Parts: sequence; structure tokens; C-alpha cells
Amino acid sequence: MYFYLALLVSAAVCWAGFRLVELLKLRGFARAHGCEPARRMPQSERIVGLGLFLDDVAAAREHRTLQTAQRRFRELGNTFSGVCMGQHFLTTVDSDNVRALLSTRMEDFNSGKKSLFGPFIGDSMLTSDGAVWRHSRALVRPHLARDRVADLGKLEGHMQNFFSRLPLDGTTVDLHHLFAQLTFDNTMGLLLNENVCSLLSRPGSRLAQVVEAFESVGGFVNKRAALGPLLRIYRDTEFEAKCKVLHDFVDEIVRKAYNNRGSRQFGSEEKDRGFLASILDDTVDLVKIRFEILGLLLAGRDTAADLMGNLFFVLARRPDVWEKLKKEVDDVLQGRKPTYDSLRELTYHRYAIEEALRLYPPAPVLFRAANRNTVLPRGGGADGRSPVVVPRGTIVSCSTFALHRRHDVYGIDADEFRPERWEAMEKLRTRPRWEFLPFSAGPRVCMGQTYAMAEMAYIVARMAQEFDAIQSRTGAPWLEKWSITLSSAAGTRVGLVPRQK
Repeated sequence: MYFYLALLVSAAVCWAGFRLVELLKLRGFARAHGCEPARRMPQSERIVGLGLFLDDVAAAREHRTLQTAQRRFRELGNTFSGVCMGQHFLTTVDSDNVRALLSTRMEDFNSGKKSLFGPFIGDSMLTSDGAVWRHSRALVRPHLARDRVADLGKLEGHMQNFFSRLPLDGTTVDLHHLFAQLTFDNTMGLLLNENVCSLLSRPGSRLAQVVEAFESVGGFVNKRAALGPLLRIYRDTEFEAKCKVLHDFVDEIVRKAYNNRGSRQFGSEEKDRGFLASILDDTVDLVKIRFEILGLLLAGRDTAADLMGNLFFVLARRPDVWEKLKKEVDDVLQGRKPTYDSLRELTYHRYAIEEALRLYPPAPVLFRAANRNTVLPRGGGADGRSPVVVPRGTIVSCSTFALHRRHDVYGIDADEFRPERWEAMEKLRTRPRWEFLPFSAGPRVCMGQTYAMAEMAYIVARMAQEFDAIQSRTGAPWLEKWSITLSSAAGTRVGLVPRQK
């Protein structure tokens, strides 16, 4: 009895001693770098942070998590700290800190995503760090080069399927769901040379179940994020079931490609070889290949689909912007289908898309986890201008939603949708860099952003060629639905008026 008690006391003393040594080292590290404490978020207790957790849960139920974060930044400043469910965090919209987080001190942080996405996409490019991440990125980069993605002919085929689903009699339709199917079909063809057509699939079919699993998996990831340290002991069987649907779907494609290696239809010419062919040359670990593919499908499908849904939610309420888009597409294309090169002449289309990316960034919050004691350049002291220490294990986040709405960067009308602001900033050469992060930035910047912009511009241009007006069919304001990416909680319910031809 006394032996076990003594053993327990000794363990407690050793732990306390270890923590004291770590604390003293951290204080010395902070002094050496001239750090001052970051401003603290007002909390009734900072051990568990239960009150903040409950506040965040209430905000999520009301679809105002991002607006709540934006309000906190405007009240507390650009950088502050807090505790939620026992997890210490630092959150910032300071551009100097963002640059350090994503670029100059990137190696001091892990992506922090593996625990959230692990059952879904495992050790993929989106969740890995270090050498594993660099290898995955090098493998993918060649297949997103301009010569690989400049041919938009296949996208037009998917657009025709998309148009066939749109009612021409003014009946209400939810564009968001159809955009998700459109981008899924296009991404499958671009990355895997798979000709799938979820747009024309029957309800309840396997393909429809795959698309539904993609659409629902984000909600499970968000639930996992809210659990903090409790995630280590949490298991969600429904989430695992959705993951299995997606795993089985991709595994079948991978096995078919693996069995067809070396055959003529698999592609012998380098220019004809897709991502799947190349990755099979590099590894025959079919589970790793599955995770890489799912990560790319997630990035390629959700980003464009959700951005298009948000943009058309706004366009249905802004006939003035829609008229400008129609005029530009008529003047530039004169009835022709867009090409990769002609899309660059649609400057107002780009401004409208960038304005949607600013107000509704597909990834509205960026997370990183400090893998060592490190420093961010600003946020400490009473004025927030001193460096601030970031202890190992701290979660650091940047709300791109709030960053993109800073009044000191975008003006007092930063919460308004005004594409013309981008034209003015280009003329004045004041285009923001570290204050505009729709595709992240630094070494981990999204490699598919060039194609994503072309794909979205193509979709907008083709819609402008086909429809004279877009009518909003809901009077409710935009409310967030934040899962992995950001969409409208009410969908994009509109009526469409075809153009006279």
C-alpha cells in the first residue's frame, strides 16, 4: 500500500519538476526574443475553457461561428490568446504573423490536420508534414501545370450535363448541390481520367451515395475539431461508415489502374499519363495512393463548388453585377465558348470571383500546431506590437474570413460585395498579399489555384451566356455552413431566366 502511494507521489513530483523546467526554459526563450504576453480573451476560467466552448457551440448552432470570431477580433485586436477544452490557442489576423505562420517560420508548425482528417485521408499531402509532405507535393505538381489543365473541352461536356439539370421555366433549383456534382465529375476526369457523371446519376445509386458521402464528411470533421484533446478517445461510427463508402469507391479505381499498368490504354506517352499512372510508378502502396487521391478530390471538388454556390447566392441579389458579367462575356467571346486564353480577357469575371473568395473564402480558418517553442513577430504587449512566444503544442489559427474583412485593408465597406474594388487596387498597385489568402500562401499554397480560377471563370461565363437573369428564391440573408469548406447554410436556391437566342 505504502509502496504504491510512494510511487504515485514520486511520479507527481517528477511531472511537476519536468513542467517547472519546461516553464523556466520557455520564460528564458521568451526573454531572449523580446516577447511580451499576447492579449488574453476574457474568460471566467482558463484551465478548461468550458465557457468559451459552450459559447462556440451556441454560435455554431446559429450559423455565426465566423461572424463571432470577426467580432472578437474587432473588439480585442488582431492577435489574442485563450483556452478551449483544455487546449491553449493563439488566433491572429495580423499579416506579419500570417506570413510567419505560413512561410518564414513554417517549419515550426505542423498542419494539425491529421487527427481531424486521419480516418478520411490519412497521410496525404493535406495532412502530412516534412519529408512526407514534400514528396507528395512533388508528385502532384507536374499534373497541375498549365499544359495539363489548359484544355477545357472536357469541362464543357460536364457543363452540358449541368445545363440539362437546370429548369428553364423559372422553377426553383438549388445550384449548390449541382455545382458539387459538376466539380466532382470534372475533378475525376482531370486527375484520374475517369468519365463519371454524377449529374445524371439516379438517386440512391452508388455514385449518388459517393457524392453524398463527400458532402457530409465535412460536418463530421468539424465535430471532431470541436472536441479538442477529447478527440483522442472519441470514435464516430457514422463518420467511419462515410469514409468506407469513399475508400471503397477510390480503391476500386486504384486497383483497376494497378492491374492495367503497362497496357496501352493506361497511357505510354508522358503527356498522356495522368496522376494515377505516375503515382503508381512511384509507389505500389495502394492505401497511400487512395489517401492522396481523396485529398486531391476533396480540394478540387469542394473549393470550386462552395465558392460557386456562394457567388451565385450573391449574384441572385445583385442584378447590376450580373448585367456587367453578361456584357463582358458578350463583348469578349461574341457567342464563342471560352478557352483557357480567352478567360484571361474576362477581367470583371475575375474581379467578381476574387470578391467572392474574399468574402467567402473556401477555407475560412487556417490551423497550425506548434511543434516546438517558437515566436510570432507581433501580438505581444499592451499595443500588440511586440513579438509573442508560442509554446510547443499551442494551436495557432488565422481566420481568413475576418482577415479578408479588415477595414484597414479593404475599406469601411469591407463587408460588402463590390468587385470593382479589385480594379481600383490593381490601378493603385495596392493589391493585398498576406491579407488575401483564399488558397493559403507560402510553400503550402494550393497548387491547383490556377486551374480552379479558370474552372470557376468558365462556369460563370457559360452561365452568363445561357441565362438572362438569376432570381433569388429565399429572402433570408447568407448564413454560414462551415464544414471543411464554407458554403451557404440555405443552399443557393434560385430561379433562372434563359436568354433569348
